[in-house]
Amino acid sequence: MQEQLLNPYSHFNDWRLLLESRNALHSLEDTCEDQRSAMQEWLDALEEWPQPSDNAAARDQELLRVRSRDVLEHIERVLSHVRRLEQSAEGAVQLHFSALSNRTNAIMRTLTVLTAIFLPLNLITGIFGMNFDALPLIHSATGVWIAFAIMALVGVGLGAFFWRKRYLGTHHPP
Repeated sequence: MQEQLLNPYSHFNDWRLLLESRNALHSLEDTCEDQRSAMQEWLDALEEWPQPSDNAAARDQELLRVRSRDVLEHIERVLSHVRRLEQSAEGAVQLHFSALSNRTNAIMRTLTVLTAIFLPLNLITGIFGMNFDALPLIHSATGVWIAFAIMALVGVGLGAFFWRKRYLGTHHPP
């Protein structure tokens, strides 16, 4: 799931499975906490037992303490592993949303630059689209070509400016 979350070309749709996995990890963590508490109480109770006078019984009691501490250590390891898995899953989700936000920002930057390029062109077109006789280049045969050249120069100039500023293309701004 982490590879799908972090792959920029995949569309992650297994949110239900991810949430179920997180819930299972939380449940396992709660169970481990309960088991750890129970084993700690068991070890405390073992310490309060009277020492048997028989050597075999004393050896069995010590063996029971050692095995109980071993079980407690295994529970601690499982609990540690569960917490690492929870952190890993949470980190992958955060990385996914960060990458998604980064891609959205890049798209918005490109759309903003394209708007900044075409806005002056729309202004020029709007001015020459007015119904006034006194506008320059309106009655000239070369007026349309001059207006078109001005619009092309403005568009290319703004495109080159934004390209050099690295707002366009595959480069990210510093």
